[in-house]
Amino acid sequence: MRVYLCFAAIAAAISCATGGALPSFIKACSASDPNLNQCIENVITSAGPKFARGIPELGIKPLDPVELGRVVVDNPALKLTFDDTVVTGLAGFRINTFKLFPEKGKAVVDFTANVTLKAHYVMDGQVLILPIKGDGQAKIKITNLNINVKYDYKTVDGFWTVTGHKDEYKMDRAQFKFTNLFNGNKELAETIDAVINEHWEPVIRDIAPVAFKTIINACVNEAKKLYAAVPANQLLLP
Repeated sequence: MRVYLCFAAIAAAISCATGGALPSFIKACSASDPNLNQCIENVITSAGPKFARGIPELGIKPLDPVELGRVVVDNPALKLTFDDTVVTGLAGFRINTFKLFPEKGKAVVDFTANVTLKAHYVMDGQVLILPIKGDGQAKIKITNLNINVKYDYKTVDGFWTVTGHKDEYKMDRAQFKFTNLFNGNKELAETIDAVINEHWEPVIRDIAPVAFKTIINACVNEAKKLYAAVPANQLLLP
């Protein structure tokens, strides 16, 4: 799944970046530093939240909040559309580890974040073989979303570009709140609400792939702007 490439790209860039094109809150790391990875982790911790709020001078839009617009989940059992979708919490991510291998063009990033998705939803179908239908406001809270990404990059015309990746994710908990289920039928709504929150794992598997892919597309667009703006020899000092 492609959902977290953006953090890998952003982490590599912001953790090593320097030069006049970038704001002063980003500190440079050097490839010759014997504690390079620790330097990178420190910079991500301090600069990452500011990056997530946007860098207007580079044309980089905020990643917290992320405005996703329409997100459509369309599978045989469930039709679900989110509109005016907003995701918050990415600026509060915690870096667990970052390893950069410049000589191999490889990197690994592992981080955790608590995120919340809010949107207007329209839903019709089945969840856990139970019927579900509604038109109202949705709120999905994900606790301790842990992401691990391994990716490859190379230099093209003096700038870095990501050439491939593998990623994994897991979470401690997902909580759902959908208003106006079953046209306001309180008894049915409370029943399905209890079921989907008790059995949240299969529910999030139905919803997460499309939602997270949409998040990553927004993030990747902003990460590409950073790579395009700063030459590789400024992203990682000698």
